[in-house]
Amino acid sequence: MSFIDDPRVELIGKPIIEIDGMIAFLEEHGYEWPAITEKIDAMVSLGDDDSSWLVEFAGRNCYQSWPKKGETPKGRSHEDHIKHLIEVGHGACLEHANFTFAIWNVSRSLTHELVRHRLASYSQLSQRYVDSSDVSFVIPPAIQELKNVDIDTYQDWVDHCEKSRHLYARLTDSLSTMYNDIGSGLERRKKARQAARSVLPNATETKIVVTMNVRAIRHLIELRANPAADVEIRRLAVKIFKIMQDKAQLFMHGIDLIKLSDDTEGVESQHPRV
Repeated sequence: MSFIDDPRVELIGKPIIEIDGMIAFLEEHGYEWPAITEKIDAMVSLGDDDSSWLVEFAGRNCYQSWPKKGETPKGRSHEDHIKHLIEVGHGACLEHANFTFAIWNVSRSLTHELVRHRLASYSQLSQRYVDSSDVSFVIPPAIQELKNVDIDTYQDWVDHCEKSRHLYARLTDSLSTMYNDIGSGLERRKKARQAARSVLPNATETKIVVTMNVRAIRHLIELRANPAADVEIRRLAVKIFKIMQDKAQLFMHGIDLIKLSDDTEGVESQHPRV
């Protein structure tokens, strides 16, 4: 068993454009999109930009703002188009791009807050099917500070977590024996674990896969990387912001990383609630 003090998150999925379908739409309507066709003609992959081109396509579709074949290209550049959608609050277009994150080394306290962001899909570790006998615990940032102020109370917290794990193991064994009339071993273990998990604290480490569209990601970052947010989820939200800055920088337009008075990081948004 270990005690954890920092969340982990990795991007594991993002949009890939089906370029044939996009070109078919443009050709049937007599439109041209030079910025896209130049990339195709040059055999240049859109790569990390697939998501933002998908969003621009959605935005242009609202106003049919492509030039007709033979017309001079008009309107904003690709980068300016995405920034403009954010600046004017046309967030519906951002919902067409989804990103998937694997998140671990986080507490169930954190995921109880995370799943309140309803425009998302979640797949979380099941305590009914996965044995928690060797579970880890996430140390809340305030408890981390307490270690330097009141070591005895900090140790009481550690002992409490350890005792809960030991009691979980005892309950699982006892309940499994109680259900020995059930023929399926899987069913016995599930019934035992779903009852025994009741003694595990909110600090219990969990793992979750999260898929969100860009609009929901911005909202998550703005709320949870805010100075008023719980420190554990703030650390996670800042890490998600940094991943998006690296992999899809245009979508983070107007959101800035800031240093807070407690020496942690947060964000400020110039265009909240897009």
